[in-house]
Amino acid sequence: MTLVTERLRLIPLQDADAPFLFTLLRDQELMEFWHHPVITRAATGSEIVAGQLAAMADGQFLYWTVWRGEDAIGSVDLSALDFGHLRGEVGFLFRRDQWGRGYGREAVKALMAHAFGPLKLERLEARIHAANKRAKRLVMALGFEPEGRLRGHLLRDGARHDVDVFGLLKTSIAKNGA
Repeated sequence: MTLVTERLRLIPLQDADAPFLFTLLRDQELMEFWHHPVITRAATGSEIVAGQLAAMADGQFLYWTVWRGEDAIGSVDLSALDFGHLRGEVGFLFRRDQWGRGYGREAVKALMAHAFGPLKLERLEARIHAANKRAKRLVMALGFEPEGRLRGHLLRDGARHDVDVFGLLKTSIAKNGA
C-alpha cells in the first residue's frame, strides 16, 4: 500500500529500487550507525532487496522507498511485525543531502499512522545506535520514549556497539494529542 503525505510518497519496495538502495548502502557517512557495514557491490544491494521482498511476502516486514516528486530520497520500514502482540519496529534511512528538511519525521509519522490505523498495532519500537543523536531526536520528537540500552547489542567491524531502545504506545498518542 502506498502511503502519501503532504510532500512524500512512500511506495512499497520493488526490485527496481535496488540501484537506489545501493546508493544509500554504499555511503560511508550514512552507514556509520547502521547495523551492517557499507555495501561495496551493487549485486549485494540487489540481494538485500530480494531478501526484503521475500520478508514482505511472509508478512513480517514492510518496506517502502520514499519519493519526493520523481526523486527517491530514502527508505523506511516496519519490521519485526508481531500481530499476536500488536507491535512492530520502525526503521528509516535517508540520503544525506535530504537531512534536516523534515522528510524523515514526515515519513515516520506516516508509518505510525499506518501501523496504528490499518495494521491495528498498539506498540512501536525504534532501536537506534547509541551514538546516533540525529535519529534519536527524530523519534523522540514523534513521541517515542527512551526505554533502555542494549549493551554491546551489535557487532560491526569487529567492535561491539550499544543500541538504545525507544517505544511508543498507541494510547500515548491519544493522551498527548499527537
